[in-house]
Amino acid sequence: MDRRLIAITLAWLVSAGAAAAQNPAPPNPDLPARASDPAHLRGGWYPWDPYQYRDYRRDVPILTGFDVEIERALGRIMSVEILLPEIAWENQLAALSAGTASEPRSRYAYFSKPYRTETDVLILPRGASGRYPFHTIEQMLDTFGKQKFRLGVVAGFVYADDRVNAFIADEAHRDQIVAVPSDAQNLRNLLAGVIDGFLADRITAATTAWRRHEGARIEEHPLRFSTNIHFMLSRATQTPQMLARLNDAIDELRRSGELRRIADVYAVPVLINQTLESEWFRILAFIGIVAFALSGVVLAYEGQYTLFGALVLAALPAVGGGIVRDLLLQREPLGIVQNPEALLTVFGTVLAGMVVIKTIPRIRAGLLTKYLQSHARLGTRLIEVFDAIALAAFTVVGVVVVLDTKAQPLWLWGPIAAVLTASFGGLMRDLFRHDRVIANLRGELYPEIAAVWGLALALFLEWEGERLQPDEIKLGVIVTILGAFLTRMVAIARGIKGWRYV
Repeated sequence: MDRRLIAITLAWLVSAGAAAAQNPAPPNPDLPARASDPAHLRGGWYPWDPYQYRDYRRDVPILTGFDVEIERALGRIMSVEILLPEIAWENQLAALSAGTASEPRSRYAYFSKPYRTETDVLILPRGASGRYPFHTIEQMLDTFGKQKFRLGVVAGFVYADDRVNAFIADEAHRDQIVAVPSDAQNLRNLLAGVIDGFLADRITAATTAWRRHEGARIEEHPLRFSTNIHFMLSRATQTPQMLARLNDAIDELRRSGELRRIADVYAVPVLINQTLESEWFRILAFIGIVAFALSGVVLAYEGQYTLFGALVLAALPAVGGGIVRDLLLQREPLGIVQNPEALLTVFGTVLAGMVVIKTIPRIRAGLLTKYLQSHARLGTRLIEVFDAIALAAFTVVGVVVVLDTKAQPLWLWGPIAAVLTASFGGLMRDLFRHDRVIANLRGELYPEIAAVWGLALALFLEWEGERLQPDEIKLGVIVTILGAFLTRMVAIARGIKGWRYV
């Protein structure tokens, strides 16, 4: 394995093509230019989610991913057809070098401008970071050596620091290094106790854990190290002119915003879904569903509805808006089908409410009845607080669903989906009740809050598309939730109504 810091991505071979790498070397001006550029670039790919993978969602495997779509976009700009057979990384390097893979890669490959960055991290079991208080690469490697740390790595992968690669290649550490074909296997080994931790690209590790619903069982160590990622072009088949065309295409991809759009589709959803699957967000979403369902229970009690009527009144604000959103965005399967916990929560809330309603009259003038009567206003305030939490959480969910369905532009569909998710179910409930004054249309400041904060989050995520910093995305979600919640509470406290049309 070359000691250079070269990260794995697709290879463009052009009869033997290009690949991703770092530490660019200048092209060889002595190489004679070709008479004409080829119309095809032959490359290769290997499984590395979310950069390159097969999507089976429609039962037909489709090659896609962050790097795949970047290469296809560059091919369109350059008017070149990209051919991408599945080829192992080592074979891609061999094709590039035509038998000289042991030589420095600058001898057999041109390096393009960087098109993205990569950040590597150490993945540990949840709660284990405190046992490893190192802050630098040197301290980390020293700890690995002294503690005989069993380190998982991907075979053939070159990580974003020369010192790390040297440690892995050192025969003295052979017994500590567990090399496997993929990060998925590293994750399985970590959870099974075979290794103490593994190094991985930050986004790839997050995607692997997210796909397998294991994110709650692992964590990143705070130490991170990064590098730029480049494409490689084979010197055996390509010219400096083709390298110049490729660099111009990368500049155009950035200038047109296409690179950011691809990141929005393939990388940002993974990072933001990490936050949505965290325990604290699940609690907020659960509180919100219960609050929406309780509003239906109260109305069913006041209107003397049947049990079925109570279920409808509770389900519409809790899940109705999400169903309309999914139908509009053509989400498959619908969120309520894919994740029925929300509907089960509604059913449980309605049944619990029915038990309480039927039990209270039998207590007659007991202490509980007097307590409820004297604290009725407190109960109303609590429901309003929970409802504000639901508004904030569902605003974020609406924007995330737009990312998952790849609807564009995000700045338009993000706030629309936020409004549908957070408030359209309540509107349908009021229509079902033949309410003469629908609160969402003529009442309090409510859907406007979802629209404004949904737009703010959408614009932030579009800006974040090229940065891909999980901590910043998590902070953006938190700010959106706090902003929407506090805006709603201020509107309640000050009696602010919705913005008048006339």
